[in-house]
Amino acid sequence: MVRPSALACLAMVLASLACGPAGSTATASPSPTPVSSPSPGAVPTLTPADRAQLAQLEKRPLKTPAPAADGQCHQGPFTNEIFPYANGSGESEVYGTGPVYGVGSSTIPAGDFVYFDVTYMTDPSVQGIVLVRINDLRGKYSGRFVGPLATGTMVGTDSVRGQQYSAYSELALPAANPPVNTPVTKPGWGAWHVLQGIDKRYTCAVIQIDTAAGTEVILGH
Repeated sequence: MVRPSALACLAMVLASLACGPAGSTATASPSPTPVSSPSPGAVPTLTPADRAQLAQLEKRPLKTPAPAADGQCHQGPFTNEIFPYANGSGESEVYGTGPVYGVGSSTIPAGDFVYFDVTYMTDPSVQGIVLVRINDLRGKYSGRFVGPLATGTMVGTDSVRGQQYSAYSELALPAANPPVNTPVTKPGWGAWHVLQGIDKRYTCAVIQIDTAAGTEVILGH
């Protein structure tokens, strides 16, 4: 994700969340930032096979790093640039080292929580389901997700931009069946626009991304 915050400053994704340099930039074409598909029907649903794989990924424990000795939230890791779009444009300073990357946004106040519009990018090597979970580095606050890709345990009801949502503890992305977005992604790539949040008292977010190939942990603030 771009550095403006944990879930967004992963935000990630992986998620939300002062920050480093802002923003995604186009490298070959203007307007590389993804725009959500206008059709809710474009959002994929999980198949029985997807749900079976998700259940296996949920068995993996959360890997929460120890807080840094200097008390700071050391964000990252980051990838300098990726080129997921069919028009040749890219995203710079994204969260994660792959095969899943996060592009973030500014914060969205939501009562006791803060939310972020986040785009997760899945590269062609990703097989099956991507599971995203968020926790505070000190273990005080868990992340939450709203929208059709949210799953896991229901953790409450939040008002985001004036709309009421049921919030859940996890996010599941079926990489083989990504939604249609503008700009269009290259074959095999997926762009997933999600709303993720955390208690506004958080200090450093730990975004864990699990795939069939392994686990990556990303920090953000």
